[in-house]
Amino acid sequence: MKYRYLYQTKDNENREGWVSARNRAEAYAALRKDGIRPYRLIGDDPPKWRIWLVPAAVAAAAAAALFAFARSGASGRAALRRQQLTGPQAEISAGLANAWDGVFDSPLDRYLAAYAQPGWIAIPPELGEGDMERFEREAREAAPPADRPGDGEAVRALRRIVAGMREELAKYVARGGTAAEYIQFLEERQDDECAFLRRAREAVETAPPEARGRTAMNMNVRLREMGLPEMPQNGGS
Repeated sequence: MKYRYLYQTKDNENREGWVSARNRAEAYAALRKDGIRPYRLIGDDPPKWRIWLVPAAVAAAAAAALFAFARSGASGRAALRRQQLTGPQAEISAGLANAWDGVFDSPLDRYLAAYAQPGWIAIPPELGEGDMERFEREAREAAPPADRPGDGEAVRALRRIVAGMREELAKYVARGGTAAEYIQFLEERQDDECAFLRRAREAVETAPPEARGRTAMNMNVRLREMGLPEMPQNGGS
């Protein structure tokens, strides 16, 4: 697959290019090796109908993961892309503080939930021996997290985001990757998002007063595309 990437130089110059990779995760990894940290990657992931291109054993594992994900969709719970959670701030803050303990039964789901919101410092639960192998099996075989009575707005959205990340992990493993590599990708992407958010805020803070509102507006376009929290367009922090 070919992906078009957009990035900023250290001098805040906007540039773009193209990268070939098997999937989005590998595209990010390849660009990082070249010292490029894109703020947007444009392109479709490989379509599911092309699964016959991989070896039969890999195809079977991928098909199992897609079947598990389809079961979640059948109940009306479509996956969500990573985004900022909305709802009572106390509920969100508590979840971030305890790695969503009590919200998810699965260690994999709790771990992925730490990376659900772009631009936040991820604080995942500690890993135990053999967790990475268990993560790979669970992504392939287990059903995504189901809603529970009493779930608030933020938790319902979070479950759907985690379901999407589960599917992404299953595809990544099916194509020869490992859970450890996928987790490293999540960590690096989170770092890149935090860094871009800091640069965006610095650009607004250092802009001349008369240009601060427009600078914030322009930066918010990029932040919105990345799912990052936007800034007030009056230039406030």
